[in-house]
Amino acid sequence: MQSSTMPAVCQPKAVAAALSAALDDAAELRSYLPAGLDLEGTARAMGALCRRREVRSAFDLLRLCLAYAVCEESLRDVAAWFSLRDLGHLSKPAVRKRLCHCVHWLGHLLATLLRIRACDAGAFRGVRVRLMDATVVSRPGSRGTDWRVHLSLDLGQGCLDGIEVTDAHGAETLVRFPVQPGEIRVGDRGYAYARGLGPVLQAEGQVVVRMNWQNLRLETEEGQRVDVARWLCKAFDPSSTVSQEQAAWLPTPQGRFAMRMIAQPLEPEQAEAARCRARQRANDKRHAVDPRTLLAAGFVLILTNLPAERWSAAQALALYRLRWQIEIHIKRLKSLLGLDNLRAKDTELAQAYLLSKLLGALLVEGLIHQVRTAQPDWWTDAQQPVNLGRLTQLAWLVLAHAIAGTLTRSMILDRLRDLRRSLCDEPRKRLPQWLVGQSFLQEQSGC
Repeated sequence: MQSSTMPAVCQPKAVAAALSAALDDAAELRSYLPAGLDLEGTARAMGALCRRREVRSAFDLLRLCLAYAVCEESLRDVAAWFSLRDLGHLSKPAVRKRLCHCVHWLGHLLATLLRIRACDAGAFRGVRVRLMDATVVSRPGSRGTDWRVHLSLDLGQGCLDGIEVTDAHGAETLVRFPVQPGEIRVGDRGYAYARGLGPVLQAEGQVVVRMNWQNLRLETEEGQRVDVARWLCKAFDPSSTVSQEQAAWLPTPQGRFAMRMIAQPLEPEQAEAARCRARQRANDKRHAVDPRTLLAAGFVLILTNLPAERWSAAQALALYRLRWQIEIHIKRLKSLLGLDNLRAKDTELAQAYLLSKLLGALLVEGLIHQVRTAQPDWWTDAQQPVNLGRLTQLAWLVLAHAIAGTLTRSMILDRLRDLRRSLCDEPRKRLPQWLVGQSFLQEQSGC
């Protein structure tokens, strides 16, 4: 609705300019989405767009979700922005309701984008290495874990190929994502347990996981239990720096599998720091530290089924060290993309926020992939390699601008009536202090 304060002759021009800007912004945002993505059909099927009312299309609804998560706007600000862009007139409760109804749809879009990405990466003939990890996201004021985001990073492609959001009860496991025969999955100690390793090994996948001396039951070929701590004592002398390995069998619910146990001594300073942490953890739990824990703290101990004829112990250890790349990726998600800036306490709204944020992360990775295709030498230049942090930050800024679009002063002045419920407070018992101050000055002026 046009404001009566604007000249009538200027209003059609303002509307035409706003419409032209909106079309340009929509085209820019659509360029991030893969061709053939059925937004309308999936939104209706998933119950996200059963009643259109003020939201005219599934694309506008997706833009609403991204504005809330990527642009980090409040529900009230999203409502004001939606009106300014002439996309519809929503109240704060209406925005919340729309977002909550999009949870299943957003999850479906995430899965679809990952599936399309997997098909595009199918031509890659090298060794496929998938780094697995999870990160915790908590609500404002929470002292524990509210949500856990599980991620899989394709090391060769340098992008995410698996995403799942669970509550605090969703455990870390290597089988959270489908297994392809021959792929290598790398995980830390949280993934080293038989129920998680068994299905991957049964599906002819390969694993490289760090382990403790006691968290896995390993056996000899005859079925006797392997004493990991005793093996470390016998295999290494105090001055040893060379890695050693031991064949072992891992019993799982899916069967018994041949494995390799590889140990690498840490540097003396690193080993002492690890033992100090072990003592501190035991002290926090008010129990005596096990001598075997102190012994194992001086080693990097991994378990793998990589074939020894292709992968030496040193190569397997080097591959495990590359697991740090997913830690860096998670750090970028949190520090640059604001994954842990969760403001919602409502369960469905929090899910909508996290899924929309991760969807934006995938769109940014798509832009980074285009940059890599255009400038492949940036990724191979040993002297001046590309800074992924800076590139990610720039791509995120460009995406946020494509979502929000161009806002002008005339847009605000033309739609003041529509913005009233977004810009004005709800009925309140006490007047705001600035209004009290103005009233006081008016009374004094009238004296």
